[in-house]
Amino acid sequence: MMFDNENEKLENIMKLKAELEKDLKKKGLLKDKPKDAKETKYDEEAIKRLKENLTVSAHITEEESLTLYDINSHDYDASIDSIEKTLRIFQQRTNNINRKNIFEGLINLLNGNIKNSIASFSQAGGIEAEYNKLLAEMYSGEDISKNAVLLLKKNPDSLYPLLLLLEREMLKGSADGMDKILQILSKKSEFWNLIHKLFVNQATEQDIIQAVRERIFATLILLLNVYVDSTKEIPNLSHTCINTHRAYLRGETVTPPEWCIYGQLIAAARKYLAGYKIEIQNLRKFEKSPEFKLFLGFYHFNEGNITVAKEYFKMFESQVGFYAIYTKPLKQPKIGIEQFISIPNGFTPLKQENPSIIDFLQKNTGYDVYVNYRKYEFVRLVFSEKHCKINYK
Repeated sequence: MMFDNENEKLENIMKLKAELEKDLKKKGLLKDKPKDAKETKYDEEAIKRLKENLTVSAHITEEESLTLYDINSHDYDASIDSIEKTLRIFQQRTNNINRKNIFEGLINLLNGNIKNSIASFSQAGGIEAEYNKLLAEMYSGEDISKNAVLLLKKNPDSLYPLLLLLEREMLKGSADGMDKILQILSKKSEFWNLIHKLFVNQATEQDIIQAVRERIFATLILLLNVYVDSTKEIPNLSHTCINTHRAYLRGETVTPPEWCIYGQLIAAARKYLAGYKIEIQNLRKFEKSPEFKLFLGFYHFNEGNITVAKEYFKMFESQVGFYAIYTKPLKQPKIGIEQFISIPNGFTPLKQENPSIIDFLQKNTGYDVYVNYRKYEFVRLVFSEKHCKINYK
């Protein structure tokens, strides 16, 4: 990335902070405080540090590139190709054998060479190497829960063991498991507090402001802010996750990579809603996710396969735990599909808690349906396109 892009990032995030504080002042939730010389100096230093942080994200340093999570936190919108290229440069020029092995492992991991990445991480030391090794083992299908808990006991103040447990619960599809880990993370980080609030549909402007002050995941926070306040501007950057969510927020078409779970869902839903046949077999690899269980439930219901639809709805309901049904008069031929292509509008919530989806559909014809539940995608976004490419390609 060019330096001009980083200045634009800085301007966007500072503009975001100013707009949020202005909105909160209007609502009486934030009061003006007189600034003395010390506070003014602090603000200038904070802006300087933020600029340094964002500038570093364009040219990631070796010490900030020892895990995919840290790379995401400092340069979220960097492409996988540019990250791999940078890691190769680091690997070639460093004299630190430990880092050399870690960079080699990360390159293999990004390319899906899981076995080789585990071998590389095994030759390195430190908590980053342990985290990376367990992450690669988890991606290979191993149950790393016991070793992740041991890592947590040895490093109780580190985020890495909690990130492993969170990603494990996400791959399993456990909403309750994710919620428990997110609650712990939210007490350690304002950014993770924002993610937890988004996960449970409770995020506010104040949560965004607090996350901004942590000066990590700058681009992602700009995107997430649009989900909190739909009047905010959507980041215009070339990145799989940003592009996919821009399409969803605007209700536009998207051409996602084969491994992009959310993009493939949007594309399949749009195609089906337009009356075209979709290749269900191509979506099977995403079946552990609640989004696809719900989509396949509605797909089979619309196709008249009630028994199959019932099974998918039942699995979805069991997986997400808490959910609510919203309805409105049906204005197009496919029930329940609109929610997958754009933010649902005009729906009214049912008063009944956790009703059977299939029972409602069979007893209430002529209604379109939107199901609201804890949103896995907000957690998935933190791990970025790298998570999806490695796991679903």
